[in-house]
Amino acid sequence: MGERHFHQVTVVGVGLLGGSVGLAVKAADQAIQVVGVGRRKSSLDRALAAGAIDRATLETADGVAGSDMVVLATPLGAYEDHLLAMAGALSPKATVTDVGSTKNIVVRLAESVLGRGGPFVGSHPMAGGERRGVEFARADLFVGATCVVTPTARTPARHLQRAEQLWKMLGGMTVRMSPGRHDRAVARVSHLPHVLAALIVMGQRQGELPLAGKGFLDVTRIASGDPALWREIILTNHKAVLAAIDAADEHLTHLRDLVELGDAPGIERFLTRAKKRRDSMVHQRLRRRQ
Repeated sequence: MGERHFHQVTVVGVGLLGGSVGLAVKAADQAIQVVGVGRRKSSLDRALAAGAIDRATLETADGVAGSDMVVLATPLGAYEDHLLAMAGALSPKATVTDVGSTKNIVVRLAESVLGRGGPFVGSHPMAGGERRGVEFARADLFVGATCVVTPTARTPARHLQRAEQLWKMLGGMTVRMSPGRHDRAVARVSHLPHVLAALIVMGQRQGELPLAGKGFLDVTRIASGDPALWREIILTNHKAVLAAIDAADEHLTHLRDLVELGDAPGIERFLTRAKKRRDSMVHQRLRRRQ
């Protein structure tokens, strides 16, 4: 087993991502105590039954007491209340991280509550699913996933190291980015695809949907994600999302012009560039997982 980096991990929010963190921690080391914090006893009971947590509490301060790692896995709108509740209860050695899809606003909030140069290190594991709830949590959700950590110039090295240790222990591959760079990047690779999937679905006429095949379902799968969650993600990263939409619109306009002109070679070049870029991405991912 080697040196144990964590003795107690607290997961605040025990849905799909939080539950998966708990399951993955237990899969990595059964001796680590996992504490779950939630708003509803029924959710915590399901997390206990699933084996995602060892102990449950409705009180954030109680849940983080004695933990050396705290993971925020609630919707972004609940972060402030939990950060305020844990501020006076954290162990001096505790590191706090999260799983949120936007980072600039989260890092600023955490620093305002826990202090600049404090224990918070922003994280974003690029993993998840359309379904919510601990019932869909998986111990292997983070295996092979890219986990972005977003330190600032003020982040203590020991907290950055411990955040990276967590994701590596759960099977992820860590990448460091500034909060701003992260938000610009995920607007293009994560938030824009969700917007476009929703757009494709909304562009269909009801009577045509029975004709949709596997390709349509594959392309639009993420449109089944929770609307309230995605509303929050888009609005907390709205500037970067707008820039990504504008860039996509330029490509769409270019392709539209090619189609209108009947430019067969131009259309083929456009599609060929897209194919090569995607094939290269898939190849790189396969190599990383070998």
